[in-house]
Amino acid sequence: AWARRTHRWGKEMPHIPTLGKAISNCDVLQAAQSMVLITFLVQDHIYWLLKVGILKFTNYTPIQWHRRNLRFITLSHVLNFSLCVREVMQLKSKIQEAVAKGDEDAVKKAKAGIYDNKRMMVRYVLTFIQM
Repeated sequence: AWARRTHRWGKEMPHIPTLGKAISNCDVLQAAQSMVLITFLVQDHIYWLLKVGILKFTNYTPIQWHRRNLRFITLSHVLNFSLCVREVMQLKSKIQEAVAKGDEDAVKKAKAGIYDNKRMMVRYVLTFIQM
């Protein structure tokens, strides 16, 4: 767990442009997911700093902070699940359009996307149960 946490430094940076793009596109669901994920990653840095003794909070022990932070990653999984549902719905409409046009490659690509999103949805459900 320690090594995993030390390698998380800077992991929030790729999500900041995603947040900006979601806000500019008025995509509330994607913006919420990005904000929650960024919050989790920043708070995970704070947990690590608490754990190694660099930071001290009077109101939180490191384990209390960690448990508090788990709420954010749990919410992130719920929002990711919702994004996958939205993507599956969009891909299903693309399949209908591709069938009408007779574009078999587009149908295959959309079906592969649906399969991938459904796999991720199962992963998010299992992770949610595990927490």
